[in-house]
Amino acid sequence: MNSEAICAIATPPGTSALGVIRISGPTLKKLISPIFSQALKDRTAVLTKIYDGKTFIDSCVSIYYQSPKSYTGEDVIEIICHGNQIILNSILKLLNNLGVRNAEPGEFTKRAFFNNKLSLVQSEAVADLISASSKKAVLAAHNSLSGQFVNEINSVCNDVLMTRSAVESVINFPEDDDVPNLSQSKILNDTNKVLLKIESLIKNSEQGLALNIRPTYAVIGKPNSGKSSFINNLLRKDASIVTRKKGTTRDSITYELTLNDIVINIIDTAGIHATDDEIEKEGILRSIKAAASADAIIYIIDDTLGLTNEDEMFIRDNNLKNIIFVFNKIDLTEKSPKIDFTKPPKIYLSAKTGEGMHLIKQIIKESFESNNTTENVFLARTRHIEHLKDGLAHLTKCNRLISEGSLDLVAEELRLSHLEISAILGQNPTEDLLTKIFTSFCIGK
Repeated sequence: MNSEAICAIATPPGTSALGVIRISGPTLKKLISPIFSQALKDRTAVLTKIYDGKTFIDSCVSIYYQSPKSYTGEDVIEIICHGNQIILNSILKLLNNLGVRNAEPGEFTKRAFFNNKLSLVQSEAVADLISASSKKAVLAAHNSLSGQFVNEINSVCNDVLMTRSAVESVINFPEDDDVPNLSQSKILNDTNKVLLKIESLIKNSEQGLALNIRPTYAVIGKPNSGKSSFINNLLRKDASIVTRKKGTTRDSITYELTLNDIVINIIDTAGIHATDDEIEKEGILRSIKAAASADAIIYIIDDTLGLTNEDEMFIRDNNLKNIIFVFNKIDLTEKSPKIDFTKPPKIYLSAKTGEGMHLIKQIIKESFESNNTTENVFLARTRHIEHLKDGLAHLTKCNRLISEGSLDLVAEELRLSHLEISAILGQNPTEDLLTKIFTSFCIGK
């Protein structure tokens, strides 16, 4: 592992009350002590001033974590200063001049992994916790970070290894009195127990994977249906251009929306209509692609016109599923806001006045609450499930070979199953895998 000292701003860009700079590396205290007006103490918050030579930069609180009792396992210093980007960047530049380089994405956690402070699964859970899009996802990420998933994987690996060890003892020492009599039924019983464990892990992992994916809603509709006004009201800002002219929105734009404790993606799309304009045609094509890839579709309808044959044809021709119909402009039709829960659900509202907009938020929130995940679910990734399923396949094949009495092949299938499942924990990981995992992190983590 690289022994260079690294630094990064650990708080989001922008102006805030506080900003945090994280530093990690060997002998940090000696390296950067010249910039502080006060000596730092291990695991103690010290109020100090930072100087560039004789030039005062900022007053801050600094905490020194001496190796190995730190996040990365190296010396770590966290500087808590005022959240002004000029101040933060000035401190970074000062650290760079002392030989501390800027960290790469995920490099702090990568060092924690190489220094055995975190397993690979726990490292992934750190990134998942930061990007979790609901309370359930946060809880599931904490379950993974606490080691629950790792413990269950280790338990399965140990069971497979014990069975394999017993089988290979019989193969290698068939006449040894110290080797227990291993019957086919005993091996089958042991492998079946492991199969049940893995099947349960796959079920939990698939629930965790679903939590780990942020839901996307595509907003579709004809021009002048109030689609842009709906987006702006939902986001509480003028994100989309509102005009009576057709074809104003010509591209698909994704926005992040937080509703109470839920984070979702909203895709604003081009208005659906017949046109000879090549740019508008491309925009409509992108709308169709966005609708096809979304988890659900919010289809905006001008309530003064109702659901037209053109709308029905578009929905049918493009095989649109999971639709929420929004009948907009009830301020013109003088209707009351309401939800009709018959499938597909229908919401009546006015994006212009805001009347009934809470109903779309309600139906999105209820779709999250209907997710029947348990408190013991942990966040999982596609690679975890793939390894579990491959391990399961080898064990299933193993059971067939047991009945045929092919112990050499049984041992080999047990070995391959163990390799697949232990790969989840990052035993002998490839550089490509580590790069893929850690570059998905934010800078400073």
